[in-house]
Amino acid sequence: MKTRDKIIQASIDLFNEQGERNVTTNHIAAHIGISPGNLYYHFRNKEDIILSIYDEYARNLLLETFPQVSPEVKSLDAIIMYMDAVFQMMMKFRFFYSNLPVLLDKNPNLREKYVEVQQSIAERVSQLLISLRDSKIIDFEDNELADIVSILRLVNTFWLSFYQTQNIDVEITDAVFYQGVLKILVILKPYTTTEAIPEFNKARELYQQRCQIELTDSE
Repeated sequence: MKTRDKIIQASIDLFNEQGERNVTTNHIAAHIGISPGNLYYHFRNKEDIILSIYDEYARNLLLETFPQVSPEVKSLDAIIMYMDAVFQMMMKFRFFYSNLPVLLDKNPNLREKYVEVQQSIAERVSQLLISLRDSKIIDFEDNELADIVSILRLVNTFWLSFYQTQNIDVEITDAVFYQGVLKILVILKPYTTTEAIPEFNKARELYQQRCQIELTDSE
């Protein structure tokens, strides 16, 4: 692995484990056994590292999290695949979600990229919801689409921060993310068609079981 890639991976690991605010470039350099000067050869500062991490995050999010509904992929399966992919991205880059407003305030370039990527995500989520409506999985009025998309993205983006403010033990485990998925399913349930309710309930039970297994294993 190239030094630059090692720096990025080490930064992700340390930011996730210790919190971005508690990690300096010296910590990152020491973690992978290089000098601070060697790190600065590749990145000007910590904000530059975070910007590069976000580039990877955005690339993964846009390329890997949006399955296409097709005859081979059922609509409900597609949204479950989407939620699984979002969960994986949140787990891998969870420090973003824990401290997002502060990170954006400190780095105008990051904010600009973030807004651009989020606009693309909003468009893709809209397309996914429309495909679910076309497949008669959910039903909504055209003028409701933008609000539904915003609410879903709101939960995705800030569920982790909300969880951390509501609990004494703020350890982030898989169960925390499964709980977030269950919140999204609650939002979608009123829009679920009668014929799709049995499949919808199966999806909810799947995540409830996953969550319970994680909670049991952690005890």
